[in-house]
Amino acid sequence: MKRHADNNRGEVATIKNLLTVALFFLTCILLAFAAVTAAAGEGSNAVPAAAEETLGEATPGEAAPEETASANSNEAGAGEAVSAAGADIGAAAKLNLLGLFRGVGVLGDGSPNLAVDRAPTRAEAVVMIVRLIGGEAEALSGNWKSPFTDVPEWAKPYVDYAYENKLVYGIGGGLFASSGAITASEYITLVLRSLGYTSGIDFQWDKAWILSDEIGITGGRYNAWTKQFSRGDVAEISFNALGAKLKGSDNTLCSLLIGEGVITMDDANALGVGVISGASVPMSALPQKPATEPAPEPAPMPNAADLEHEVFVLVNKEREKAGLCALVWNEQLADVARAHSTDMADRNYFSHINPEGEKPPDRMRGAGLTVWYSAENIARGHRTAESVVAAWMASATHKSAILSEHAVSIGVGFYEYYWTMNLIG
Repeated sequence: MKRHADNNRGEVATIKNLLTVALFFLTCILLAFAAVTAAAGEGSNAVPAAAEETLGEATPGEAAPEETASANSNEAGAGEAVSAAGADIGAAAKLNLLGLFRGVGVLGDGSPNLAVDRAPTRAEAVVMIVRLIGGEAEALSGNWKSPFTDVPEWAKPYVDYAYENKLVYGIGGGLFASSGAITASEYITLVLRSLGYTSGIDFQWDKAWILSDEIGITGGRYNAWTKQFSRGDVAEISFNALGAKLKGSDNTLCSLLIGEGVITMDDANALGVGVISGASVPMSALPQKPATEPAPEPAPMPNAADLEHEVFVLVNKEREKAGLCALVWNEQLADVARAHSTDMADRNYFSHINPEGEKPPDRMRGAGLTVWYSAENIARGHRTAESVVAAWMASATHKSAILSEHAVSIGVGFYEYYWTMNLIG
């Protein structure tokens, strides 16, 4: 009997020990869970720290430490599927029809896979920006350079073009973080720069949404706590930017693309994007003239030589304001410009590259000019020299050509409202 009681007491003690151990491990698990929960709560309420932006030009071979992307804890990794609030397949589809927003493959029904719910990479964002400013043909045909060593071949022309036109600077150490996800504020920064605004002066890149809200691009949807940003967001911001005025101009990004022949007025009208004195409105809202109203007499064509000289004077005024030396008129270069304007008008195309595949340097060298540096701005439809120069100065890429430190000589050609400005150095 005593032996039986002792056995009972031993069994009770063993059970108590097991319960004590189980309670100990349960307590550890609860404490660990509480710590994780507290950490998550702190992270969700904290404003992400901004990376310091270095202003001014980056030295050759070294990128300014700006717009850090892949290291921030609040960003989605490259290729990670996210569900961004308000991802707009409508905006993406419209931009796709305009040829500005391409897909990442084809769906089963044959339509493009726009992948609007996926996080955009920094490389994809730059490609979108270059297309948005009408620079794709120039990017793909030029010999652009950047210090970045981590850019894939398919994106390199776009990133190099954006770097030379001071739209991007990288993250330092010769890196661009091409495959890293881009944040909302970083993409808005690229859009604002494309509209002619300067980070550090007109806005802060890590709070870019403040200015984009003011000019009607983002509508208060993004802030310091925005953690998910998708290709759909890129499409919506880009589509809204088409109707935004370029800094210091009544022209919009849409009117710039129409003027450069990237998109047509008919396409813009069909997709609900129109341009009237810088405002984005449907063209169908315009008052229509009665069908019986006689067509007005065409205005006489202005004197081409006078307009060419006016552009020459206005360009040098812009260079003077920037502290740069004046350009010298080169009549032989002007003949090349005139021939290109005439060719575009006569053969009904609008491009730096003619139907034979000749680029600006090819045409210049073909005329016997020695070319170490070259640049070309084109435009069509502008009625005055003031208008065309203002449009060029409102575009980051065209402005950089006008204010190039490498340019020495200028030639301008005007023909039937087609404008060509050639620069060499």
